[in-house]
Amino acid sequence: MTTMTNETSQRTRVGWPWIAGTAAAAAVAATAVWLLWTAAGGVELEVKSVAGSQQIGIGSVIVSSLLIALAGGALLRWWQGRSERGTTRWTMLAVGIAVVSLITPTSALTVAAGLGLASLHVVVAVVVIAGLRRR
Repeated sequence: MTTMTNETSQRTRVGWPWIAGTAAAAAVAATAVWLLWTAAGGVELEVKSVAGSQQIGIGSVIVSSLLIALAGGALLRWWQGRSERGTTRWTMLAVGIAVVSLITPTSALTVAAGLGLASLHVVVAVVVIAGLRRR
């Protein structure tokens, strides 16, 4: 006598509480890096803009980190619901976006500011990618 079980492969998706927690962690990590460069290091994080220069403040660091992490989490959740390889595809896309985002710090006014901005990009990318892949 054989017993058959009806197993359906159910896709698991990252939950919204986890996405929100990862977004908060990314914002905290970015804030810490910003404070290290500005308060401890004395570096002014400024970039060239149409009007001359623009200082990168703590508010824009926090808001952009939160928005990027939430958008990334929403995309991951959507992709996981539609494909068994959604997480792998999302990871490749996220790493690609992170690498391309490293172009923007080249508009910094000083080398130190460029390094500071690049480190912000890397820290947020690492926290978001590692945090959202883990559940």
